[in-house]
Amino acid sequence: MSLRPLANISILLVEDNEMNTLLASAIIQGTGANVTEADNGMDAIQLLRNRSFDLVLMDLHLPVMDGFETTRYIRNNLSLTVPVIAITANVIHGEESKCIEAGMNGFISKPYTEKELLDKIATCIPFKNGIAESTATTNATPSSALYNLSFLEDVSKGNRHMLREMIHVFVEQAPAAVSQLKTAYNNHNFNEMYAIAHRIKPDIDNLDIVSLKDDIRKIEMFAEQKQNGPVLKNLIINLDDTLAQVVRELKVNILS
Repeated sequence: MSLRPLANISILLVEDNEMNTLLASAIIQGTGANVTEADNGMDAIQLLRNRSFDLVLMDLHLPVMDGFETTRYIRNNLSLTVPVIAITANVIHGEESKCIEAGMNGFISKPYTEKELLDKIATCIPFKNGIAESTATTNATPSSALYNLSFLEDVSKGNRHMLREMIHVFVEQAPAAVSQLKTAYNNHNFNEMYAIAHRIKPDIDNLDIVSLKDDIRKIEMFAEQKQNGPVLKNLIINLDDTLAQVVRELKVNILS
């Protein structure tokens, strides 16, 4: 192997323990790879929405969203095929099979050596002449992938003024609706939460915001069944973050 076998590789390291992050980064950077760090699953998802990575090293026991839930989201909601390698300090019988079921490509236990890491990465990324070949592209996850205006364009039949008006209404109403939803959640007002989720669900469908289609229906279901908990909270956080990003892009791409 080359002294810098991962010189052209971009790695997302998802790890919440600061010492483990420093140790892992030292090993990875020693291989020449570019390392981006996230300390929870939600932050990892936001990074993957906006940037391309060749590989994700995913700790299994994370705050906000654990490694299993985060990987399932990457596969099912973001539809990304980026290799994901699980890292954990607890080698539990059956855990590796759980990783594969969640959509991960491999499993490595802490502490690991540089050779062990490179051997594991080699099972996911091809090496040529001792150098890993980057699989990421600069536009693998373009911002436009957040939404699709095809339906609204069909409805407006080429009338750009009408299209802009519909986008303007969404940009004005979506943040307000999410703010009301968060207030209802904090007040444990499930009826109000259900009504708001039900109201903004068609908007998400009309703009084809694929990453939120399942989430808004889950929020609606949890509210209808009056089920509180961290899953519902995380869904609302993700809804808020994603819609805020959609609104920012619509303002720049359509309304500016």
